[in-house]
Amino acid sequence: MWHESPEEISEMLKSIFRIDEDYSARKLALNILNVDEQHLDFYEWETHIFFDDCMERSDDEKDEMIVNQFVRLLINSVDEFGKKWYGKRHLHIPPPVKIATPYGGRLVWTLPGNTQIICHLKDKNKIRHKKRWSQIMYMYYFLGHQLMDNPDLTDAQKEVRAENTFLLALDGDVDFQPEAIIKVVDLMKRNPSVGAACGRIHPTGGGYMQWYQKFEYAIGHWLQKATEHMMGCVLCSPGCFSLFRAKAVMADNVMRTYTTVANQPKHFVQYDQGEDRWLC
Repeated sequence: MWHESPEEISEMLKSIFRIDEDYSARKLALNILNVDEQHLDFYEWETHIFFDDCMERSDDEKDEMIVNQFVRLLINSVDEFGKKWYGKRHLHIPPPVKIATPYGGRLVWTLPGNTQIICHLKDKNKIRHKKRWSQIMYMYYFLGHQLMDNPDLTDAQKEVRAENTFLLALDGDVDFQPEAIIKVVDLMKRNPSVGAACGRIHPTGGGYMQWYQKFEYAIGHWLQKATEHMMGCVLCSPGCFSLFRAKAVMADNVMRTYTTVANQPKHFVQYDQGEDRWLC
């Protein structure tokens, strides 16, 4: 996230709250009704939000850095939209836990369904900003630190978990249903050699621009990607709704290349402007 509007944030929260409800329902079915986990399509879920360049100097204290207005908007939106969403069932979202980190800060909300929203507040004076470096930061934290460096897991367990861990890349204003993720995961489980998959995006709104986008997206999904698939390699998995297999991303030639620092004019175009296409 960067400078999202209240409407865009509410669309994102709507999708996250749906996932929280879906996860809670599956968890209850697993623990109380003793439904078989394989038939249930049970999953574990964490939502991570990366806020780029979100710190500003305080007006009161010269050397103090505080969060900007867009972070404050997110905090207020989670509180207000959470009351509307969960309030009818007499549930609420507790205030976030605030954690100071070497890269800035972190806010952690625990939702009523027991999933978490973890918001990483990046100070550009402490860590590289922009989307590609946010992706790298998350991949190394989650796949490197939490998975591969976990002393409680054996090598065999790490291998299995890497095969069955998926990263869902989303834009901040995407509205999606839990079933959409389940379907994409099911497709990837059929073929372990598939490293990334994407769903078809439908632009919302109306008017000539929305009509054009609908046509453009349909051509890109049905014609262009289908042709690339027949030729043996899909060249682009869009960042607004794409699923990546952890094992594929963790390959040394993928992560090492993706962390290349841009130092030539063409690199800024390839690495920092087309990061989604480059990763895929």
